[in-house]
Amino acid sequence: MAYEILGNKDGFLHVRISGVMKLADQQSLQRAGMEWTAAGGKVRVLVTLVDFQGWEKGVDWGDIGFFMAHGDDIERMAIVGDEKWKDHVFAFVGKGFRKTEIEFFGPSSAKEADRWLRA
Repeated sequence: MAYEILGNKDGFLHVRISGVMKLADQQSLQRAGMEWTAAGGKVRVLVTLVDFQGWEKGVDWGDIGFFMAHGDDIERMAIVGDEKWKDHVFAFVGKGFRKTEIEFFGPSSAKEADRWLRA
């Protein structure tokens, strides 16, 4: 599994993603996301990319059902990782196409990301 949930408390969720993100991992993470937002509350998400190698190739990543149904349940998203992934990650999470505030932070800025997320 490419992701691990490191924390889920008081509307703050921390997910670590490493290696290659597979479609099955994404679908599993989305199912978990539906559970977190089922209570009707907004969540703030910290995503930490560790040795991230991108997304599985040769599969259809075009299903935006979760994004359309639950995207606005995520109030803020901070992504911490190697700057080379910034534009790809922004495209993948739909920055600019949803209400969620989304920011990217370099690996040495994890504390800043957490502060921004909680502001």
